[in-house]
Amino acid sequence: EFNNEYGLTSNRDLLIQKKVKTEINYLENEAALLKNEMESMEHKNVQLNALQLQKNELKQDLFTLQSELKVIREAERMTKDLEAEKVQVTEKPQTDPECLRLKKELEKCKDDNWESVCETLQTEIEILQMVSLESKDKTLF
Repeated sequence: EFNNEYGLTSNRDLLIQKKVKTEINYLENEAALLKNEMESMEHKNVQLNALQLQKNELKQDLFTLQSELKVIREAERMTKDLEAEKVQVTEKPQTDPECLRLKKELEKCKDDNWESVCETLQTEIEILQMVSLESKDKTLF
């Protein structure tokens, strides 16, 4: 009664209402800040997703380039091997015993008198023809 009589309760109600309004305004401001922050986060999330997609594309490009690099390195290795083999093949006539032997034999043939070789072959052909004729004659009789 004392409080009511002197209006202390009504002031208290007003004071509580003011505090509640202040608290509501504070919470509404906080809610607006949180809403803005959520929108900002969503925007950043969209950017992050775009960057993630770009990162994945770049990773795929990297894997493709790495596989192409492996192919190129293998081709370079094979080229070096083939060049080394080419050098060996080029040097073979000067180092291989069989090639050297055949080369000497060819040189001998060049040095021989081709006319005498030709005459020898002609003589052999004539002898073979005569033998062939004799064998035909024997088979006829």
